[in-house]
Amino acid sequence: MGMYTEIYVNVDLKEETPLDVINVLKAMCGEFDNSSLLGKPDRWACLFYSGSYYTPNTSCAKLTFDKISNQWSLLGKGDIKNYDEEIEKFFEWIMPFIDGFEGDFIGYSRYEESQSPKLVFLSKTNGD
Repeated sequence: MGMYTEIYVNVDLKEETPLDVINVLKAMCGEFDNSSLLGKPDRWACLFYSGSYYTPNTSCAKLTFDKISNQWSLLGKGDIKNYDEEIEKFFEWIMPFIDGFEGDFIGYSRYEESQSPKLVFLSKTNGD
């Protein structure tokens, strides 16, 4: 039996976020077929679902589009067995598409035996 890690992410995406990125997020949120996840870590398909009773039995997978700001927003919460650092890989993958300022809080991960989460902040090391 493995240990679970909880993820929480709440971000606005840049207006110019590529469609293939949006399609991956739609698949992760259950709004698109999983073929968009080809080449991504297998557990991303269930990243925003409750997979254990070791963290609160809650989940959220919400990708919304606002016509006024012309941008997508993502709210996700779930837990997985993070064997291959899928959560860290997700934060690294989405970082270049997040609309915000360096240092903005974007989410957290929390290992089931940890009292405190590991906070994740926007990093602009992607050349922006």
